Amino acid sequence: MPIQRCLISRENNPYFNLAAEEYFLKNTEDEIFMVYINQPSVVVGKHQNLLKEINAPWCYKHNIILSRRLSGGGTVYQDQGNINFSFILNCPTLDKVNYKKFTYPILQSIKSFGLNVQNSDRNDILLNDLKISGNAMHIFKNRVLCHGTLLFKSDLKNLKTALDNNGERYIDKSIKSVSSKVVNIAEFLPKDITENYFIEKLFQNTIDFLDNPKNYSLTTRESQEIKKLANEKYSTWDWIYGYSPKYLFRNKFYLNNEIIEISMSVEKGVILETNSGDENINNLINNILINRKHDYKSIESLFTDKKLNDFFQGYSVEEFCDALF
Repeated sequence: MPIQRCLISRENNPYFNLAAEEYFLKNTEDEIFMVYINQPSVVVGKHQNLLKEINAPWCYKHNIILSRRLSGGGTVYQDQGNINFSFILNCPTLDKVNYKKFTYPILQSIKSFGLNVQNSDRNDILLNDLKISGNAMHIFKNRVLCHGTLLFKSDLKNLKTALDNNGERYIDKSIKSVSSKVVNIAEFLPKDITENYFIEKLFQNTIDFLDNPKNYSLTTRESQEIKKLANEKYSTWDWIYGYSPKYLFRNKFYLNNEIIEISMSVEKGVILETNSGDENINNLINNILINRKHDYKSIESLFTDKKLNDFFQGYSVEEFCDALF
């Protein structure tokens, strides 16, 4: 690959790093290889329903950053034990674009550690038949962004919990993620190989497979433009929540030994219509939820100062909010 610029992002904000990928893709002609690590976060594919893919109550209560990327594909959980890589290339002949071409340098770099890795039929990278990397792609004119994750020493318990969703409650036409058995690369390496060492070696080994690349640091102007894009797009509610396709939310829960049903029609992240077979709940949700944002923080704020017990004796705000996701 004729990569011209190689860099390791020193930012760990997912909004900045996702914005950097779009900035390089659309505002330069350079071919770029970038590596970065994000704070604990969930990144959904461009066309996915965010709430359908995540455990929204848990993510909110554990301060997990929610974000949406430019490419399609499935949802991933990221933390300081996860390594992200991006290739941005000029591809005049787009019919020859394929994942194996992009991931080949990464695959060979990991193999240099003596590990048994290969591509899967789903464009993942497998280590001993377990997933360590998911990949996605976005095409802009004659340029291609291909990026992926590498589980080095991620908290797999948090990964599982963050993505342990109630997807059956959401009725829509969005692209659903496919779950896979995952493993950390570090489990197959000597204990003295740290994440920093692995990243540096991965970066250098990958560069060795490229054609005369140059190490690169962001200019002040580039950093400013990327931060502007992160602030105006990637960190906004409209992009993270509002870009989700319209959906119907349905749930059943027990209240005073009775099964209560509730439904909400949501478009661009906003609750447009609600319904329940219980008159008290209808009074509550119609007066409070209509034209409100369907995200956990917003819903919680609506009920914090309300006398919920006027409707539901002994039912906490947290329990009721959890039932709406």
